[in-house]
Amino acid sequence: MVIKLQHIERRWHVVHPAKSAPIAFRSGAIAFDFADALARAHYAETGHSSAVRVQVLEAYVDAVRYG
Repeated sequence: MVIKLQHIERRWHVVHPAKSAPIAFRSGAIAFDFADALARAHYAETGHSSAVRVQVLEAYVDAVRYG
């Protein structure tokens, strides 16, 4: 599972593939910590790999991966 952290119009949005709407944050650090916690929890609960992908415009990097 890949949880996306997207920077759109001065806000950071955490996009979880199983949720219907993104969660917006003003702070990128807080948004990243939230996305990282979701990824860690998913891996701990399911044993399936999970990652956090940070996206700005067309560029992205897989910042962290569990499993």
